[in-house]
Amino acid sequence: MMHEVNELADSVVDEAILGRTIERFRELGIRLPKLAELADPATIDDMLYRRLAEVDPDTAHPLNLFRVHWFNGADRKDRDDVPGHLLLPAELTGVEASIIVVLGDRFPMIQAHKVLAAYGCLVPRLITGQFDPTRHRAIWPSTGNYCRGGVAISRILGCRGVAVLPQG
Repeated sequence: MMHEVNELADSVVDEAILGRTIERFRELGIRLPKLAELADPATIDDMLYRRLAEVDPDTAHPLNLFRVHWFNGADRKDRDDVPGHLLLPAELTGVEASIIVVLGDRFPMIQAHKVLAAYGCLVPRLITGQFDPTRHRAIWPSTGNYCRGGVAISRILGCRGVAVLPQG
């Protein structure tokens, strides 16, 4: 089935591009985490998780893809059962409802949650043959952290990423 350029495919669009992507990932030792693993990192294979303990969270290492979730500990290496957060009481906010602030600074490479958004945008195109990491450039428009997250994910995945910031 033909898809528009900006449409997200639900099946492989181009087998040749997918083949080049698989070959690139083999060369770089990349195994993509499933979205289910990122939603519930406790399901990540124990052996892989032990290997991850040896990886600096600030390096463009393929295993850092398994840290692209909300459950990273304060040191960004360990995993917490509940995402890091602050509970703002009514006495502080002036509203009766408690407000929960989830901490986005525990993600790999850029210490911002935008690596997860970038992963969610690029990976579906990689696994359906819509994006060729050997030829295409990932363009990340943003006013800040989204483009940083996009470039970080691009580096890990062996893609060329370009940050586009507004003038000024």
